Amino acid sequence: MLVHGRDTDGLDPDDLESRWLASLNAGLAASGSDLRLHDDDASFVYFGDTLAELVVEPGATPPPITVHAVESWASLALVDPDEAAFALAVAREVLAGAGVPSEAGAVVVTDDGTSVDTQAAVLDALAAALAAALAAIDRFVPGLSGAVVLLLARDVYAYLHDAEVRAVIDAGLTAALPTDEPAVVVAHSLGSVVAYEVLRTAGEAEPWDVALFCTLGSPLAIRAVRDALRARGPLTLPPAVGRWVAVRDPQDLLTVHDLDTASFPLEPGERQIETLTVDNRAPWHHTAAAVVDGQQVGYLADPGVARAVEAGLGV
Repeated sequence: MLVHGRDTDGLDPDDLESRWLASLNAGLAASGSDLRLHDDDASFVYFGDTLAELVVEPGATPPPITVHAVESWASLALVDPDEAAFALAVAREVLAGAGVPSEAGAVVVTDDGTSVDTQAAVLDALAAALAAALAAIDRFVPGLSGAVVLLLARDVYAYLHDAEVRAVIDAGLTAALPTDEPAVVVAHSLGSVVAYEVLRTAGEAEPWDVALFCTLGSPLAIRAVRDALRARGPLTLPPAVGRWVAVRDPQDLLTVHDLDTASFPLEPGERQIETLTVDNRAPWHHTAAAVVDGQQVGYLADPGVARAVEAGLGV
């Protein structure tokens, strides 16, 4: 079962599945395997349009992925201080992960003597801080933009904090998981957050047997994401999962950290997550599947990922 990440709304799910399988098959070939996967071998869970409809207000347009100056972020349309604070925390952690000095994305909010005990004032202060952090990403983090970070943060926040969004997305993934045979779940970026939450919260209620849970470029270890998950329950290795392999390129700044015992500590006595370090030659080092100069690249094209998937399939 394949679970995509964010920024897929408006795309053709059949085309996405074909691209993912082509990249994974390239990885299998590079690993020396004779196994090749086809449409009938995989289920591609597509929630891009659904998430966009649930998150974006009618008629609203997400920020374009372009390079911005500080001034262009100054008019952020924010309505929820908790969401703004979440996005700010993610942006600042990305900057720290890129080695950018904290003062580069800082903003000083002065007290002019007026009350700040209003949501509007709080939002103004958060918007100023967030605009500075996003502008710093545009300026100091090569190959990444503030818009990408903001979109990821908003989508993850919506999934973790909006019960309606979470219920709809979870229902689709739950229905796709087989109950009559073992499964391999490969989840990228935001999809890894969704898949983990579904597998974790189900506990032993569902008759699932996930031989391999493979997360690619997962933001689960970003502190704001991890803390939001922990507020909903302990961090555990889902009981249905036999093996969890977390794949990350150290240059993938949308993940910031490995899912190791320091950044994503599971409950005492839990089986541990295996980490797999790869070189993702796709743009931003984050993409799951892409073609660059005629070559299949991305997390799925890595031979180590392919070997893990083949082992999970038991073939």
